[in-house]
Amino acid sequence: MQRAPVTTHVHGTAARIGWFALYLETLLVPIALTWLSYGLRTMKVGEAIAVGLGLVAFSALVVAVILPARVSPLIAAFGIETILKIHRCTAKWAVVLVLAHVVVVLIEDPRGLKIFNLLNTTWAARAATASTLALILMVVLAITRSRRQPRYEGWRMVHNVLAGAVLMTAWMHVWWLRHLMTKPLLAIWFFGTGLLVAALGARRWLWLPLRARRRSYLLQEVRREPGDGVTLTLAADRHSGVPFNAGQFAWLKFGTSAFVFEEHPFSISSTADRPGVKQFTIKALGDFTELLSALRPGRRVYLDGPYGGFTIEGHDGSAGFMMIAAGVGITPLLSMLRTLADRRDRRRHWLIVAARTVEELMLRPEILEVRKRLNLQVVEVLSKPGPGWTGETGRISGRVLSRYLPRNPSRLNYFICGPDPMVHTVSHALAARGIPLRRIHTERFGAA
Repeated sequence: MQRAPVTTHVHGTAARIGWFALYLETLLVPIALTWLSYGLRTMKVGEAIAVGLGLVAFSALVVAVILPARVSPLIAAFGIETILKIHRCTAKWAVVLVLAHVVVVLIEDPRGLKIFNLLNTTWAARAATASTLALILMVVLAITRSRRQPRYEGWRMVHNVLAGAVLMTAWMHVWWLRHLMTKPLLAIWFFGTGLLVAALGARRWLWLPLRARRRSYLLQEVRREPGDGVTLTLAADRHSGVPFNAGQFAWLKFGTSAFVFEEHPFSISSTADRPGVKQFTIKALGDFTELLSALRPGRRVYLDGPYGGFTIEGHDGSAGFMMIAAGVGITPLLSMLRTLADRRDRRRHWLIVAARTVEELMLRPEILEVRKRLNLQVVEVLSKPGPGWTGETGRISGRVLSRYLPRNPSRLNYFICGPDPMVHTVSHALAARGIPLRRIHTERFGAA
């Protein structure tokens, strides 16, 4: 019996355009409200520029905080890796806008540099100084993270604390600027944004952990996999399981409480038709994943999810699917294949997987097993093949794709998952062969 799919909301072009319009509205509406509240003739040019820069900077800070708050429709529309890129870009622009705002204020304010004398200045200036310093520190730590290589969880905790301090002190700065808060339209805007951020914060750090605690899983099995990976099998504890769509992911927490800080996102590799049992195949890439093989059955696991719009749901009219993966990118695709097999799908499908050596081809036995239940052609591509290898060699390129594309390739849907360079190359190769962009679905691994 086929179950109803989990709602991921619209995750196509229309949804992305809608979210982008909301993004611009969040940035620019305060300027319109200021104009309606003051009028152009009642403010000096310098004062208007300073206020405008400050308002857009504040809105950019709000957007930067909201983006990674795990809003399901937003993740379904863009994917977590794109959201994090927009988050970083927005934060950098917020720094530029804040610094420009400070420069114009120093030019316009008769106190000049004395405004930085925290012992003899206004509370609004103190809050502005604290917010600016915390923002600069946060961005500098983020930019230099790859060079310093701090432990991820420690860096993430500092980053979140600084983000909270930046937004709180920025909001207090506006609050103490009474000439803005006396205007009803601006007051409603700032109180509204404050309540929105507070609500999303409560949802992220309180409600989501409480939900995960109610729907916890128990670790059933830990199995080492070829290619330096490990598969975790989880069973629902006293509930029927959290429904999900094949291809989605969840954040995993291991510990005595759902409120532990350390968590990591992994794609679900098991069938979506049996949500009571979930599998995650994880490649050992860092401190956390290397410790997974030491876990023992019976350990309680908390899941925050599912998330993502990288799924086969909603594509029943497709003539078939071509799935393309490199390394651990096979995991969401295996979930899709297992789900199709459980639903007795009779369409023709293709799976192209890449690795350096045959030993690094992840989940090969599982792929062969699901192949027996589907009309599935499997193509393996090795960049460093050993003696006797008769399959494809090199990397997944347009040349390789052309050999396996069917006669009418635009009738298929294409799912590509793996490192960013591979996803970029393959998606462009498909587009160059006339595949409509709406039929090319991508997920890039490496975002955290």
